[in-house]
Amino acid sequence: VEISQILLHQCQQEGDETADVGPGGDYRARNKLLEHLITGDETWLHLSTAETKPESVTWKRRSSPVTKKFKVQKSATK
Repeated sequence: VEISQILLHQCQQEGDETADVGPGGDYRARNKLLEHLITGDETWLHLSTAETKPESVTWKRRSSPVTKKFKVQKSATK
């Protein structure tokens, strides 16, 4: 959010410094700062390291307390 506010402030300060004449003589204002920004689609994947049943089995005594399994959250990555 902070970076977006900084970019917006810079765009407002620079204003429409250049203009291009397109086909048919129409003027399209451009901003120098925005020309340098590159945007693209982002894909987020959820990674999980699921254990197989043999991996999760542990040896314990009958008298030891029951182990709790906690809910695992997916970690997001690009």
